[in-house]
Amino acid sequence: MQAKALIASALLAGASLCIHAQGFPNKPVKIVVPFAPGGNVDIVNRIVAQAMGDELKQTFIVENRAGANGAIGTEFVARAAPDGYTLGVAVAETHALNPALRKVLPYHPIKDFTSIGIVDTFAFALVLGPKLPPSDVKSFVAYAKQQPGKLNFSSWGVGSLSQIAFEQLKQATGIELTHVPFNGAAPAITAVTAGNVEAFVAPLSLAVPYAADGRVKLVAVTSTTRQSVAPNAPTLAEQGYPVDITGWHVLVAPAGTPPEVIAALNRALNAATRRQDVRDKLATAGVQPATSTPQDAQRVVDTAYKQWGEVAAKAGMKPE
Repeated sequence: MQAKALIASALLAGASLCIHAQGFPNKPVKIVVPFAPGGNVDIVNRIVAQAMGDELKQTFIVENRAGANGAIGTEFVARAAPDGYTLGVAVAETHALNPALRKVLPYHPIKDFTSIGIVDTFAFALVLGPKLPPSDVKSFVAYAKQQPGKLNFSSWGVGSLSQIAFEQLKQATGIELTHVPFNGAAPAITAVTAGNVEAFVAPLSLAVPYAADGRVKLVAVTSTTRQSVAPNAPTLAEQGYPVDITGWHVLVAPAGTPPEVIAALNRALNAATRRQDVRDKLATAGVQPATSTPQDAQRVVDTAYKQWGEVAAKAGMKPE
């Protein structure tokens, strides 16, 4: 009798999941952006949230929960009910860098989440001060090696992708620069234009307008291929340094979210990023829209988790 009761209970649970998935979503869905409004993560995911709402005939709300390099909002998602109504945005900072740089993290980047799909990818650019003598990567490397430790590079914060990306560049080239963190990408690139720091690995979408009027020198893109918005900027690999630094946004749900719900959200996300109006808006925001399976998205997170942890350890960036 006990075995029959257990079987019946399992069947009822499975049936409830199916009913739940078939009726999903029957109320507004929240996407938590773990950074402040107005930034790249916020802008991109607001565009996609609206389109996903159109696809699923339901309201998608973006809620900003900033702080602790994205950890506050990400923890909120990890602790939410696994029903598909609270989603999050995973980025390198939240799922690869925080685990490498913080002794205590209130979530596990792999175990506490289920990936839904890749929202977009985007390239970065190495920019130099306008009055700095070098105009390409090789001459910049030579220039830096002539004065080790005397040059500075900026980032948009301690533990940010811009910091760790430059650390990878340092490891690939053998140069030594001092890290100067700023509170955001805008002040970080402004410091380069003013000559207060010599270099910055910036989002390409930010670097292009600054380079167009000579405020910075855009000497390389960090992707494996040249980018249409900066066709004359060679890749790092073209200049002899096989470094690939690509940013990404992955939509995630709390672990334990029913597979049927994940599948429905993945279909809506892919439909949204295929729409031409959405693609145009994302291109304006400086990113490349993606289509993917949940498994593709999880591989991106897993790879970054390993990659950036190794770079941080090699750079001597110890958890605090």
